[in-house]
Amino acid sequence: MPDTDTLIQHYLEGTLTTAEAEELHELLKAHPELGARLLQHFDMDAMLRATKPLLAENIIRPALLPKRRFTFATVTSVAAMAACITLLGTWVMNAALDLRPEAEETTASVAVLTRGVNLEWESAAITPGTPLSPGWLKLKSGIAQIEFYQGARVLIEGPAELQLVSSGEATCTRGKLSAQVPPQAKGFRINTPKGTIVDLGTEFGLDVRGANEEVHVFKGEVELHQPAVTMKSLKEGQAMAIAGNTAMLTANASSFASLNEMDARSAMSQRFQFEKWLVSSARVNADAGLRLRFDFQDDEGSRSLRNHAVNGGQISDGSIVGASWTTGRWPGKRALEFRNVSDRVRLNIPGETKALTMAVWVRVNGLDRSFNSLFMSEKWGDRKVHWQITRDGRVRLGIAGSNGARHADHDTPVLFTPEHFGRWTHLAVVFDPVAGEVRHYANGELLTRSTLKDTEALKIGMAELGNWNDRSTGGVAIRHLSGAMDEFALWDRALSDAEIAALAK
Repeated sequence: MPDTDTLIQHYLEGTLTTAEAEELHELLKAHPELGARLLQHFDMDAMLRATKPLLAENIIRPALLPKRRFTFATVTSVAAMAACITLLGTWVMNAALDLRPEAEETTASVAVLTRGVNLEWESAAITPGTPLSPGWLKLKSGIAQIEFYQGARVLIEGPAELQLVSSGEATCTRGKLSAQVPPQAKGFRINTPKGTIVDLGTEFGLDVRGANEEVHVFKGEVELHQPAVTMKSLKEGQAMAIAGNTAMLTANASSFASLNEMDARSAMSQRFQFEKWLVSSARVNADAGLRLRFDFQDDEGSRSLRNHAVNGGQISDGSIVGASWTTGRWPGKRALEFRNVSDRVRLNIPGETKALTMAVWVRVNGLDRSFNSLFMSEKWGDRKVHWQITRDGRVRLGIAGSNGARHADHDTPVLFTPEHFGRWTHLAVVFDPVAGEVRHYANGELLTRSTLKDTEALKIGMAELGNWNDRSTGGVAIRHLSGAMDEFALWDRALSDAEIAALAK
């Protein structure tokens, strides 16, 4: 018997002659068991080629096409063999592509706003927990705590203007700040209009107000660099004007905000916020159009959520399944944590709803599934509603059609990116048949509006918070929320922009 392995090797190397191709073809017809050996060689060749692209012309080589007339059986056999080879070549190409690393999500952020007290911004409003990219922060009043990724912690007092440059550098053109710089962040820099402070692992304060700029060292040592001036070293207890009088001063820590002061002011602000929320809650509960409101302030350990809507007598309390209690938007405010496929709150909205508004405070920890539930009718069809977040971060209100008609999805632009995970967000959606539209809101601001194709009344029925129950099939799609909720409300009327904004405050 001819050396079959040699013929196969010539084929893989692209050196198979017409005569050898005919000989290999006849061998495969006469000895079908050789097909297994051929596949073994293909597998080995694929492994060797997987690290580099396979040229298309190497998949089917012209040498396999003998220069003579073939019988119909021969032609079909060669075609079948070529098809197998083509499929194998495609598999090899896909294997090579699979070795390429997946595109990863990226972030430009260099710091995070970790805490804030009575924040009022001149620039775009920022809430605690927000990652910060290079750019300007303009604080009108209040105290903001910023933690740079390199490790430095900075408190800025409004009015102030701070430009984030990198994870280890910032520029202050106005205001007061204090900084704590651990050894890991040694070399942290703060630029001012008149010089640069390089920290050597310490605590210091900077006052950039009016004509004078002063740096105060509370612990450790800093370097003061100025154009055309010899570098100056300031140690613990020392202070100096950055320009003008260069005489040493005594550091005054009491004139700068401290973490202890921020703790006290933060606790006071949270108590005020909680009391304000209690007052507004009573007003919302009395709204004639409110059918359901969970405030999540039920007794710890309770397995139900009380419906506080004064006019929501037809809707019973919600039943908690699996979800556990956790801290809400501030200390003293409770929330429910959704982690597992079992976690949900079961409820029932009977009858028809001609108009609908839903609002929720939610903390999204991740988007692990194709659809991540906020509030969803049980099953699907006949004007049911599904309010959820897609894997790519869009908020979606899906409305099923009537009598088997096609459903309609109303999506926002991408809202929840990894930089938005882990912080509280107020979401609201309005089904407004009078205006003929669906409106989505985030933190009180209108995100998008889309036209309704069908304004018929909704039929919510049995539904769930944070999950979805569909027992129409043997398996249930996993759509539970990975995160927490600490307030949910539902109206049978369309709330206005101003009313939504008030809810988000």
